Amino acid sequence: MTFRALILLLLVTLTFGSAPVGAQTPDSGAATLVADKVWVDGKDTLTAEGHVEILYGETRIKASRIIYSGTDGSLQIDGPITLIDGEDILILANSAQMDGDLRNGILRGARMVLNQQVQLAAAEINRVDGRYTQLYKTVASSCQVCANNPVPLWQIRARRIIHDQLERQLYFDDAVLQVAGVPVFYLPRLRLPDPTLKRATGFLVPTFKSTSKLGWGIKVPYFIKLGDHADITLTPYLSASTTTMELRFRRAFRTGDISFESAFTHDDIRPGQDRGYFFGQGRFDLPRDFVLKFNIETSSDRDYLLDYGYSNKDRLESGIELSRARRDELIVAEALHYHSLRSTENNDTLPTVVGNLVYHRRYHPDNIGGELGLRFDAHSHYRTSSLAGDSGRDLTRASFRLDWKRGWTLRNGMVASVLGEVNADYYNIEQGLPGEFNGTHITPAAMVELRWPFVKTTRLGASHVIEPVVQLVWTDTNSVNIPDEDSRLVEFDQANLFSLSRFPGADRYERGFRANVGVSWTRYDPTGWSLGLTVGRIFREKDLGQ
Repeated sequence: MTFRALILLLLVTLTFGSAPVGAQTPDSGAATLVADKVWVDGKDTLTAEGHVEILYGETRIKASRIIYSGTDGSLQIDGPITLIDGEDILILANSAQMDGDLRNGILRGARMVLNQQVQLAAAEINRVDGRYTQLYKTVASSCQVCANNPVPLWQIRARRIIHDQLERQLYFDDAVLQVAGVPVFYLPRLRLPDPTLKRATGFLVPTFKSTSKLGWGIKVPYFIKLGDHADITLTPYLSASTTTMELRFRRAFRTGDISFESAFTHDDIRPGQDRGYFFGQGRFDLPRDFVLKFNIETSSDRDYLLDYGYSNKDRLESGIELSRARRDELIVAEALHYHSLRSTENNDTLPTVVGNLVYHRRYHPDNIGGELGLRFDAHSHYRTSSLAGDSGRDLTRASFRLDWKRGWTLRNGMVASVLGEVNADYYNIEQGLPGEFNGTHITPAAMVELRWPFVKTTRLGASHVIEPVVQLVWTDTNSVNIPDEDSRLVEFDQANLFSLSRFPGADRYERGFRANVGVSWTRYDPTGWSLGLTVGRIFREKDLGQ
């Protein structure tokens, strides 16, 4: 036939003709043959020519001509040949001689590509039992080789390379590593994982490290695969001044994961002292959208983490948290422990044990409109010191807030909104100073806001938004002597310019009558980026020293 089409979708067993039964493998089945021309010579020779394709299991061959001999069940393949074995192996060759089930054979002038990452070029490739691929006079390199840069960044030349498709390993005989075409070192034997292997037990790439305290040293990590969902990495760290063993453990579960890092050290920085650290974390998804998290951080001394470069943290935090976040609900319960590594801080006088509980719910009532919010917070912290005041105060606070906000868009484009809220705070203070408040205090607040956004779109598609804002706020001025534990660092920026209170915590409220006035400009570019500027000022009726 002179035209190309699927002229023959021929299901032939590759044990065609008089091939012996013993030549068949237990899993051998029918192959699909597609070609421009197919004919039979005599009784046991089949020839396919012109855009030939054979599909057999996960193996696919493209060639210009294939001759099948029913006498011995062999295939003679003329190139150019493309052999695709599964999703990760691609072989290109000039010619080939293979058996009927494509498990054994010789390919000449061939290149093998693994996972589109590593290229193996060889004078000859032997396939054995469908598992081993032997390459002779071979060059292994990255696939990033082009006409403008014919010399790859790295390559390994070897007398022979064996690829174990089952174990996903590459074995090199007489290997020479070249970088930018220059030989670097020679190894009589070399084993490397192929790019399709994600995890395998073995040594990882060693690293050299130099510090002013420890001098030159080497780390040699050893990775241990523990099934499909866990692993351990052991890393000896050796130098003239230290002997350290590092450990990392990871485990994935169906609904979460955990990981731990640690190290144990004997060194000359603190002779005769055991040093080390332990970090751990985990997360689990629980029923009804709850999430459980935990975090562990501990160190043997203040300087260990910095001496070995494990972390630059100067305060360690350990804790456990249970939370749930939904569209109109937030629940958080956590217990925390802090440990300071700062030489200027005493852990006895710091609130090292902390507990928090948050419940926040939003409602959208139809009868009054707007958004109704209900929030409950509980907080407690403990100092080990028995001193009074800031050095030993223990505090427990329970807060309740009820708020309602509603907005309207006026005919002229203005956006008006109102907000009202009531805060009730209960305090229980131990080891405090005389006169510090114990009991319940109620703080009401109200706000009226008016915004007038203007939008202009340029011919290039950019949008400019100018929005002047005026806000009138009132908060009850009655106050009590509550110690300030969480609102000492106050910042004023564009993010809190129009907030009811600019204090970051719950121990302080911004009080009195005031006006927040400002204007913002924002440019939205059609490519996705934006640029903004905000200018504002606060006008107060009275200076209350806040």
